[in-house]
Amino acid sequence: MEHNKRYSTTSLIVCVAIGVLAGFVLSLFWFREVHGIGTPAWEEAKQLQEVREIISYSYVGKVDETALTELALAATVAALEDPWSFYLNQEQYEAHLNSIGNRQQGIGIYLERDEETNEVTVLEVMPGSPAEEAGLQPRDSIVMLEGQPTAPLETDEVRELIGANYGGTVTLEVRNPAGEMRTVVVEVRAFDVNPVAFKMLEDNVGYIRIANFDLRSGEETIEAIETLQEEGAAGLVFDVRNNPGGRVNELLMILDHLLPKGELFVFADYTGREKIHYSGPKYLDIPIVVLVNEHAFSAAEFFAAILQETDRATIVGMPTTGKGRSQILIPLTGGGAINLSTSRYLTPGRIDLHEVGGISPDVEVEQEDGEADVQLKRAIQELARR
Repeated sequence: MEHNKRYSTTSLIVCVAIGVLAGFVLSLFWFREVHGIGTPAWEEAKQLQEVREIISYSYVGKVDETALTELALAATVAALEDPWSFYLNQEQYEAHLNSIGNRQQGIGIYLERDEETNEVTVLEVMPGSPAEEAGLQPRDSIVMLEGQPTAPLETDEVRELIGANYGGTVTLEVRNPAGEMRTVVVEVRAFDVNPVAFKMLEDNVGYIRIANFDLRSGEETIEAIETLQEEGAAGLVFDVRNNPGGRVNELLMILDHLLPKGELFVFADYTGREKIHYSGPKYLDIPIVVLVNEHAFSAAEFFAAILQETDRATIVGMPTTGKGRSQILIPLTGGGAINLSTSRYLTPGRIDLHEVGGISPDVEVEQEDGEADVQLKRAIQELARR
């Protein structure tokens, strides 16, 4: 019996070793076929595999193979030093797909750290979200989360703690800009986001808020424009402040509706080869002002930049960040995906917002916390001048 037991254990070790070796050989064979022996990619693949084998056989602690793989993949993409390129594990990938389809999970707020108070504050509340239903407002400070102070936490940690209560509720201690404290209980669940909100302001000014350029934003923006025109809008204010961007096809749908015939938008790949999109002959001839701030990114920036460059709109607000890169989402065979920058966005005048550092508004207006919306007020004034 003792002999048989030793023999079985030895056989198992041999089988495992053969399996690992086979996997190693197959992976190197694939790299040889794709990249060729002796290339940097070939040598890097051997080194990575060697490190994994050393850890598997020699590390004294418990090895989480999935964590090793995910961290290695994330680090590989992070080494590009491109803030818009990143690795997503399977769970993050699914959440990302929901997000770009304007379906979210959580309570529906954008967060930022107040540099003066070091408090986690609400930058924006998504329309139709549990946060809106519970009465959370922009510039509210979340002081406590489920009895835990938020000051020592990063904003990502706050989001994770909220997400951990999915399917239930989360209790927040909140301070508004006036210093008043209140307790807010919010559901944590899935919800559909309406990316466009609109209303008629005084003096027949149509106001359209575009929260993002993801799914449905194009058609809903055009519907908002047409509705406001039917109600007698003499001019339009588009608000893309705090807009993180989204899908280029949604952006192009709106721009084609607003701009006369000509070049609309330009993609340039890594070789510099251009793909040009054109607008049709029909367009909306109406005065336009666009509101931007430092939290407007990507498609939101180009929406404003192209209307500014073609003199179709006056831009009001604060300078934007300058995200002029196009990403594609590439699913991985083992699950998860890579969001990778593969092209540059250019205006018809071939301006790369990444290189110039974003949009410089025609009229720069700073918005102070706790005060009336002075940027919108100025936008309405500028609209009357167009």
